[in-house]
Amino acid sequence: MRLKKAFTYVELLIALTLIGIIFLPTMQLFSHSLYSVNLSRDLITATNLATWHMEKMKNLTITKIQFLEMGDQVYPPAKAKPFELNGTSWRIYTDVREDSNPLEIDIKVYREGEQEKPLITLVTLIEDALWEVVKPGTF
Repeated sequence: MRLKKAFTYVELLIALTLIGIIFLPTMQLFSHSLYSVNLSRDLITATNLATWHMEKMKNLTITKIQFLEMGDQVYPPAKAKPFELNGTSWRIYTDVREDSNPLEIDIKVYREGEQEKPLITLVTLIEDALWEVVKPGTF
């Protein structure tokens, strides 16, 4: 009678345990890489939103006094629906620092519902443009 060669249950359990030990760190690596990709996407989106809002603020044709009168703002307004970009809701907060010269404006971008810590903060300085009429040949 010829014996068939086969794996025993103990050998199969040892092989499965080794495979599990090898694949566990690999699965954690995938999980961490997905988290990193999502965080990078959100940082890029927040940076683009803050840059867009900063340029919008700098291109307004208003004076420093008018900026101070406007005060701190939320965009879109709190009663309005937040931005929906890349599957995330966003709000932009503009803080005007009254005690600075030139006028300092902080632009903070938050995920909706996470207002305790901004994802990104950009700062810009606003100075009134004083234009003087220059006559030809008076340089």
